Amino acid sequence: MRGSAFWVLSGLAIAGAQEPALKEQLNDAAGPRLMPPAELAKLGDPLFLLVLKNAPGTVKIDEIESALQGASGRRHLFVVHEEIMDPSRGARRRSVTAYSGTTSGVRLDPNVMLSQELTDEGFLPETIEALGWDDKPGRYNYYKLDRQPGEPGLSWKFRGSSIDADKRKPEEREGTCLACHINGAPLMKEMFLPWNNWHSPRAPVPHLDATNPGRWDVAATPAFRALESAENLESFLLPAIRKSNGRRIDALVRKSGATLEVIDGPRLLRPLFGTVEYNIASAVQLSGLHPLPAPGAGPSAKVVVPDVFFLNANLLAGGGGTQYEGLGIVEARGFGKLLELAPEEYRDVVARRKTRLGLLSGDANFAWLTPVASHIDNHMIDALLRRGVITPGFAAAVLALDVETPVFSDAAPQMLRFIPERFKFRPRTPGGAPAAHPDELTKTVVARIRAARPEPGSTAAEFLALLESPNPVERLRMKLKSRLDEIRKRLGDAGTRGGEIDRLYGVLLARRRAAIEHPVLQRLVESDRLFPLGN
Repeated sequence: MRGSAFWVLSGLAIAGAQEPALKEQLNDAAGPRLMPPAELAKLGDPLFLLVLKNAPGTVKIDEIESALQGASGRRHLFVVHEEIMDPSRGARRRSVTAYSGTTSGVRLDPNVMLSQELTDEGFLPETIEALGWDDKPGRYNYYKLDRQPGEPGLSWKFRGSSIDADKRKPEEREGTCLACHINGAPLMKEMFLPWNNWHSPRAPVPHLDATNPGRWDVAATPAFRALESAENLESFLLPAIRKSNGRRIDALVRKSGATLEVIDGPRLLRPLFGTVEYNIASAVQLSGLHPLPAPGAGPSAKVVVPDVFFLNANLLAGGGGTQYEGLGIVEARGFGKLLELAPEEYRDVVARRKTRLGLLSGDANFAWLTPVASHIDNHMIDALLRRGVITPGFAAAVLALDVETPVFSDAAPQMLRFIPERFKFRPRTPGGAPAAHPDELTKTVVARIRAARPEPGSTAAEFLALLESPNPVERLRMKLKSRLDEIRKRLGDAGTRGGEIDRLYGVLLARRRAAIEHPVLQRLVESDRLFPLGN
């Protein structure tokens, strides 16, 4: 299952021949087979309970939706694509459908969502993909409705679950839903404003507007009455991620006397040390240079580069829409107005770097589109802080290793080798103060680094110094303030401003390339129209 922003549970279905039983196909290379009874008995997500358990041959869209919604459920439709602004007829777009309410005692939101492609004429009677939350084992189940060679008609296949998704190697993900769902949870790359590739308030899509005379025919169909904009999908994704991360933590923590014990430290702390997933952010201003349907003259207002481009501001500062506890370093928000480009400055740097979307000259719909630290990684780190698994001091020491590279850092992941397999911690009470620095984990890591005798000036030596400092949070704060002052000085000097803008734009281009070339996350890039590249 893939998604420019989101491939999730697809309960949409289409007319076709019915099959008498649910099948299993755990990867594309394996032929489908009847679902083993023992495995069938383990399923408990909404799609299975409301549709597939008693009527696995149900493949008509109205029957699927009727069973899911019941008498009171509500349908929510969203549309996304990397070329969403192109009105060309015959082009494909992806729809995502979520449900809210309760049917037969089964809660629908945020536990069942749907994905189906459409064209200007209507929804396509082709492959449907599906994902649903199974609460008892604490996992997402994946399904697919399609016709495999030799099958007389469409049939549902169970495509695996999210259990141990984060442990999969690249080759183990190939041909499975976990090729894109890295952590096994729902995926929406552009979770927050302004949604470059979604139908949204900031960039409504004219050909999807039922009131527009030039609309696509599909926009006038009854199914499109449920069309909503991207910000409403957040209300489904945020609790889904909280639920998934919470159960992942529970699975790796055991009670040990008066304390708790982590049983796989490197695995649990991995999101703190490196990029497991990424999200996409941008300035809220339109670039005016998007080539689809036709390029414009550039931005009509100054372009304000978001703070999350410079550093992981959401986690460092805390608060905001996600209400992270974070580290309370409010200075991180100072990067939010550090770089404000006049329209002509933005046009010039895009032109000078010869930025293109595939073969088309131009820029993303919104200016300064950039990969950033993901919500699912940040939420996991924040949950570890709130539970007392790690202290703010320990988190600050890790983040300080490469604060200028909030995604795709090479430095911090190397330090994961010093994390013990098992370590104990005292759980925090809700609203209680974190453990004092240094805690047991910090002391253990310090001892391990010392035993390794790191070379002076190495990342390990820097990590050791940060962990041994009395207040790593304050050291990180000072590092941020120094960097803020340095960049502000270069941007404020007429003699160095142009060079600094070009340098920062080069960082942006390099970050986009890192996303495209990442051995695992490259699967999240579905075309050459997502990230603008240049010289």
